[in-house]
Amino acid sequence: MSETVPGRDFVPYEQTHRLRPLLLVTTIVPEGQSGYVIQLNNENEAAICCVCHGKGTISAEMALALSLPTKKEVVFSLIRADRWGVYKGQLAQRFSVSKMAKGIAYAIPVDSVAGISIYKMLTNTRLFEKPISAKGGKKK
Repeated sequence: MSETVPGRDFVPYEQTHRLRPLLLVTTIVPEGQSGYVIQLNNENEAAICCVCHGKGTISAEMALALSLPTKKEVVFSLIRADRWGVYKGQLAQRFSVSKMAKGIAYAIPVDSVAGISIYKMLTNTRLFEKPISAKGGKKK
C-alpha cells in the first residue's frame, strides 16, 4: 500500500533515484584477523557486517604439520557493487602480507530488498541526496 500526497502523482523510487546494486560479501580469515576485515568494510561503506566463528576442514594433524590455523572467522557484509573492486584489491593486498593473513572472499549479487527505507540504509543513501530528473540529471 503506497501513500500519495493529494495533488501529486505517485512516481516509483527507481524512476527518480539512481539504484545501486548490492553484493553480499563473504570473507573467511584465520581467527583474530576479522578486525582488519571489519575496518575495510567500514572504509568501503558497508552497511551491515556480521562476524561468525567457524572451523576449517583441514585435519588437526595436517594443520599442525603445516602451521596453519584451524579456527576461522567468517565476515558477512553488504556493500555496494561499485565498492567491490576497491574492497577486493585491499583484501588481496592484505592476503599477500604473510601466511597467517591468508583468506578468501567472494561476492553474491543481491537481487531485491523489501522496502525503500531498508534499501536506502543498505546503500548508505544520504537524506540530502537529490532525486534525478527523468532525463538523468540531478534536480536543483
